[in-house]
Amino acid sequence: MTAVLPASEVHPGGRRVRFLPGDLLGIVVAEYLRADAAAVPISANDAVERRMGERGVVLEKTKIGSPYVISALDELRRAGKHTRIVGWEANGGFLTGSDIPLTAGTLIALPTRDSTLPILANLFAAAEQRIGLAALWNRLPARFGRAGLLDNVPVAVSQAILAHLIPPGDVIEVEFDGTGRVFDRSRPGAAPTPARGTSHLRLAATQGDVNALLHACARFDDIVRINVLDGVRLYFRNGDVAHIRPSGNAPQLRIYANSDSQARADQIVELGLREPDGILRQLEQAFSKLP
Repeated sequence: MTAVLPASEVHPGGRRVRFLPGDLLGIVVAEYLRADAAAVPISANDAVERRMGERGVVLEKTKIGSPYVISALDELRRAGKHTRIVGWEANGGFLTGSDIPLTAGTLIALPTRDSTLPILANLFAAAEQRIGLAALWNRLPARFGRAGLLDNVPVAVSQAILAHLIPPGDVIEVEFDGTGRVFDRSRPGAAPTPARGTSHLRLAATQGDVNALLHACARFDDIVRINVLDGVRLYFRNGDVAHIRPSGNAPQLRIYANSDSQARADQIVELGLREPDGILRQLEQAFSKLP
């Protein structure tokens, strides 16, 4: 299945067709299967994090790519604390990391991407609740996404940008409280702890550098959280999210955005990709060591 931006288009006959991206589709599947633990790539729409948090589902965020999701499912299964373990990706592929009992039988674990289960689970979920698909999807968090890429960015340039933004060490995520304090959020499910060490200081410096660059655009709020699991994911005080990551197999820089409206998510990506002075080009000019 191919992920499509959440949008509507009006056909000549006046009917509306709605598209739901795979990361949001997966939320419905996880709820239908009554999952108690899940794994998704860090680039997934942050509606996943919000909804799983509301439901008390343990969520592991992984690097981008199904091998990382599969590895996280294996770790959750070996921990022995969960009985309904699932994972999914933005392309709509859904994985089950444990056998899951259902009314008509048992869904056997399938730790590879399944494109049929998301379709069936959404249809069954809507039928069980006696509502249409549109009503079912309207119950999801109102978060919208967009992705884009910038071509012809040499790998060496991407590496130089990341070397400036991401400190060495095992720090994955930090949070800023607005008073100069930094908290470590690297352990999933654990309460943030006061940060110590040079890696945290480097990320605080990164926050300052990127804040200054984005404030020059006059369209971004302050950064309150940074995750560097795979690229650099920036969380802003007003709820916007921007995630910058080099492509794994091409000379490209990718940008992912989440926001409370489709228009704002689109705008973040447009600001990122604009030539010749968009955010990605400014990062290249500011942090690349190449001439």
